[in-house]
Amino acid sequence: MDAFDWDELGDEDQLETFAASSSTPIFVAWYSGGFHKEKGEELLTMLLDSVKREFLHIDTLVLHYPDVYDIEGEGSDPWPSYVDRLIQEIDQEPSRAGRPLILFGHSRGNAPAMTVAARLGQRVLKIYLAASDAPVIGEPSPFQRLSERFKREGDLGLLEWFVSLNPGNRAMESLYTSVASGEMKIEDSKFGESMITLMRRQYKDAIWPDMERDFKGVCSPIMAFRPEHDPSSTRAGMDRWKEWTTSSARAKVVIRATHMGILGPQMIDGQEECVMIEEILKDMKLVIAAC
Repeated sequence: MDAFDWDELGDEDQLETFAASSSTPIFVAWYSGGFHKEKGEELLTMLLDSVKREFLHIDTLVLHYPDVYDIEGEGSDPWPSYVDRLIQEIDQEPSRAGRPLILFGHSRGNAPAMTVAARLGQRVLKIYLAASDAPVIGEPSPFQRLSERFKREGDLGLLEWFVSLNPGNRAMESLYTSVASGEMKIEDSKFGESMITLMRRQYKDAIWPDMERDFKGVCSPIMAFRPEHDPSSTRAGMDRWKEWTTSSARAKVVIRATHMGILGPQMIDGQEECVMIEEILKDMKLVIAAC
């Protein structure tokens, strides 16, 4: 496809022709862990709506974690089956089969995004990652370490960690305070029981990628976004993404953003701006023009 100025592509016939092309990318996204399917999809609404408004021809797709697909087990052995299922979900619609992909992963979503990219190679045009440090080459998966940690610390440690990623979430903070003080048990709260059951499956009794078998081999460019107010995202960790691809990697800081708040607007000079989303849309124009 020849390069073009997207703003000049306004003719409906041109759009219909482009939309029917097998080279039209699909935007595939994963939300953060710790959320059920419906809530996870809701978290990505602003991003996906923005992509669809800006690029009328691009299909968008939200994919999920192993629990949604009833993939059982612990450790790294089941991970390849999970990647198989994700690719199956992408290609099961005939109009999507084999088309190029643009991937987005928020927080834990980096793992499925990167391992799908490693499996599919040049079919993946770009990877956008948010609020997640890159793993350290030669070390176990960060999610293996989290699993081991939460098996030591139990549900209270799991709850405390998740609350730290969601500052200002009064329901979570109140639940943690009540459980930590002994005023109540997690199972006394319907909200708490539902959340901790999911968290156990996604983080404690979890599956994760093998860093040699599943994570290596990415040849797609990466753009990573670090929320300024996220203790789990560091400059060094963001810089490490360049070690996981044979292509280019760039990292950007989103000022005033938190771990979850990066998905929405920030107040910049008295105005609300969706900084990460605007950067992604701007970069996607370049990616598509270069197809």
